[in-house]
Amino acid sequence: MSIALIGNAFPPLVALFSGPILAQSLGVDGRGAVAAATAPLALIVTLATFGVPEAVTWAIAKSPGLARNAASRGVLILTVAGILAMGAVLLSATWLSGNDPTVQQLILVASLAIVPNLLVGVFRGVASATQSWRLVAIERIVTSSLRLAVLVPFWLTGTLTPLVATITVAAMPVLGLFVYIGRMRSLDPRAAEVPQQARVSGLLNYGVRIWVGSLSGILLSRLDQVLMTPFAGTYQLGLYVVAVSVSELPLIINQAVRDVTFVTDAADSVDARLSSSARISTFLCATAALFLGVTMLWWIPFLFGDGFRPSIPVAAVLLAAVVLGTPGSIAGSGLSARGRPGLRSISLLVACLVNIAMLILLAPTLGAMGAALATLVGNVLSSNLNLVFLYRTFGINPLQFYGLRRHDFTTLARFIKRMTARRRRTVSKPAG
Repeated sequence: MSIALIGNAFPPLVALFSGPILAQSLGVDGRGAVAAATAPLALIVTLATFGVPEAVTWAIAKSPGLARNAASRGVLILTVAGILAMGAVLLSATWLSGNDPTVQQLILVASLAIVPNLLVGVFRGVASATQSWRLVAIERIVTSSLRLAVLVPFWLTGTLTPLVATITVAAMPVLGLFVYIGRMRSLDPRAAEVPQQARVSGLLNYGVRIWVGSLSGILLSRLDQVLMTPFAGTYQLGLYVVAVSVSELPLIINQAVRDVTFVTDAADSVDARLSSSARISTFLCATAALFLGVTMLWWIPFLFGDGFRPSIPVAAVLLAAVVLGTPGSIAGSGLSARGRPGLRSISLLVACLVNIAMLILLAPTLGAMGAALATLVGNVLSSNLNLVFLYRTFGINPLQFYGLRRHDFTTLARFIKRMTARRRRTVSKPAG
């Protein structure tokens, strides 16, 4: 899990540097324009997956010999889906931009990255299924580092514009494809007999069930950014994206635990391990959120500029949303791993509908804070629905996902010891 943690940690940490660069170079409105352009990309990339990357991961985790078969079919499905998604963005760009010609142009530029971004998801799914966590970490480190490396020269020369920023944010993740080429070439030859789970119909059957949940999850976290421009303007969106970038830092821990939990629980379902992972993840997320919540009073105005000071209370609400949603997030991963992704999807769909209703009601009057409150309610609702479904289906008491147990500290200590020993071995290698 330590490698997955590093991979998940790097992009948000790099965002601590790239975020202030964008904010101070472009201002609140300019930062909002870039967010308005790239938010539809993030939304569409999730919308157009149909759960195929997760289906590929699940199929390969169950039968490693089907890796090449499942991957090739996943690429085919998402290439077609991506082309159709680009057309949808072209048709809706005027409304998404709030009738702003400049923002509309930025949206169209960002849409060109839809297909390659979708393919990165398939390749990452193959790597995750084969537990090639190092490759996943390298991909995330390389792409986020390149984004910063491109932005810095433009920032230093005073030539960073919303167009340059949009191209950089949209295009850099595509370079992750090159990280996985070697792994894809080393897969076993195609199997002569392909069972249903690795065929197009099988991938779509599993994928669509989990896709509703994935779509609802991204709507919970990203739809607010897409709708902020037509409802509240780019200024409120500029404040909101800074608050979101702060709240995503504790998610580093939860995402790493969730990714590993999905694969390990699919291979061997252990109730005690699942609930312990949720408790530990919640504890670590809460600790990180508390630290960020106390210190951001100082460093948000310092890093992003005094104009972003109104984003501080918005970030506080979003931090609470992350922590309160963590137990159910791990529970949802357990549902998907145990072949019941549809239940997780129902949880997220219900929460998403509530979130959209609150967003439409609150965003026009409360702006960024209204969107944050809608996210908080959605996260709490989806989390607890996942726990209820897990209890009714597999008999795991929801209370097992809260608090800490004595052996949780033992597990944490063992994990820290393992990470320390691995680091010592890495440092000592050159000397040997």
